[in-house]
Amino acid sequence: MKFNRAYTDLIKQLPPSLVEESWKCLITRKRNSLTKLEACGIDPNIEDFLQHEIIVYNRKKERQRRTPIPLENLSYSIIMTNQETQTQDTVPTCNRTHKCSCFTCEEAINSQVKKELDNLSIQLLEYNEKTFGSLM
Repeated sequence: MKFNRAYTDLIKQLPPSLVEESWKCLITRKRNSLTKLEACGIDPNIEDFLQHEIIVYNRKKERQRRTPIPLENLSYSIIMTNQETQTQDTVPTCNRTHKCSCFTCEEAINSQVKKELDNLSIQLLEYNEKTFGSLM
């Protein structure tokens, strides 16, 4: 069974796959479903449904036709050539032959952490003495 001939102008605007899908949708939908005989007849609901399907189809076609903006025209696009070289240059290296101030040596990092921990523990003790001096 097919749509009534009165809808041929509307049906011509849709591809065959959407016509078949629309037919199935009309006769199998849960709410206000139509029998096959009713769907073959002339009904304003069928015409409204087909017009809606045409609008949705045309919108989808229009979205697909739009060309995306090329990324090279955008201001935030960054050309990343030689990524490996760039990352290797930014990683500090140390051959441990000198005392470096950049703290890349493990010993230098450990000693700096110990100094900071000592300073923090002294500050904590001073704070505790001021705050809880009478209780200590």
